[in-house]
Amino acid sequence: MTKVVDPHPSPIRICVTRSQKQAYSETFIRDQIDVLAEMTAVYAIHSGRYPERQEDDTLLSPRPFWILHKVLKPLLGRNNYFSNYGVKRYLKNNSIDVVISNFGISAAHMVPVCKKLNIPLIPVFLGHDATDVNLLHKYRKAYKVLFEYSAYMVSFSEALKEKLVALGAAPDKIKVIPNGVNTAKFSPNPEVHRDLRILAVGRFTEKKAPMYTIRAFNSVLQKFPEATLTMVGGKSGLFSECEQLVRDLGIENAVKFTGALKHDEVAELMRSSLLFAQHSVTADNGDMEGTPVGIMEASASGLPVVSTLHGGIKEAVIHGTTGYLVEERDYAGMAAYMIALCEDPVRAKEMGLEGRKHMQQHYEQKVQIRKQYEVACQALGCQTN
Repeated sequence: MTKVVDPHPSPIRICVTRSQKQAYSETFIRDQIDVLAEMTAVYAIHSGRYPERQEDDTLLSPRPFWILHKVLKPLLGRNNYFSNYGVKRYLKNNSIDVVISNFGISAAHMVPVCKKLNIPLIPVFLGHDATDVNLLHKYRKAYKVLFEYSAYMVSFSEALKEKLVALGAAPDKIKVIPNGVNTAKFSPNPEVHRDLRILAVGRFTEKKAPMYTIRAFNSVLQKFPEATLTMVGGKSGLFSECEQLVRDLGIENAVKFTGALKHDEVAELMRSSLLFAQHSVTADNGDMEGTPVGIMEASASGLPVVSTLHGGIKEAVIHGTTGYLVEERDYAGMAAYMIALCEDPVRAKEMGLEGRKHMQQHYEQKVQIRKQYEVACQALGCQTN
């Protein structure tokens, strides 16, 4: 299925797909597009599991076709003549060489058009798209076709690669490339933190298990009543349950919910915190993390991380060196490590700085995205510079 091209081509033309244009929790996709654009010609389409709009928000299909697609989708499915028409036209008109699709579900919908045009397809798997049992049941047939057609697949972690192989993906097609972090955007505070400020950043979802973090922090308070926990994230999902738990525990004065914050505000909180905590677990529906952005950003900021033996976290955090990891749902163990870092802020600082080195050596964002570009070139049989 490899497309034959000149081994010394002009910049290849990549189309990147994503379900949302400006998702708060997916800034790494915007970074992916920007960094790829520094290396080659990049086009982006978005909106929905099967993209409907160009980067300037204009529809891919003529409006009458778009309306017919919406009306007929319950009968014909998401992939039908009227939806395929716009995507196919866009790829042809822009002479797209290869498609990188975020994420697996969107990639499954891109197969018919890419196959028709003989364009290599590279799905990028985040986490839930390879672990959510309900999605996997719904897309089991589509994934079988996707795995067969894909030139390569990108997995954000080794743990996620194992899931994909278990689903039927060929191991030699899977490239493990974490999404990475731009360490230049984060600057560690050189001072040892004496204020016991604990930070958690992430959506209030089941797989991020914020209630376990709160319970662990409550144990920290028994020894260090001056400690504080700041939780950053949009007020949805399990947010109300977390608020209620804080009230039930009587620790309202020690826990602050900030809501969603801008990137620079989060970076500043990381500079002023002692440690970062996130208790990721496998949700009841099987949903798992890939490599959480918050954990990579915390390490890039020089914070030690206390988290769980879950997904890509097992690779991003080196237990005993850049942070500590406990079994999922072991909030007592999590509390013990948080207490240990509160007792020894100097050690906490040393571990945090080791974490930053780890990010710079293995998770630098531009390096990771460059690897995606190289995979695209491999799919085309061309050379990289």
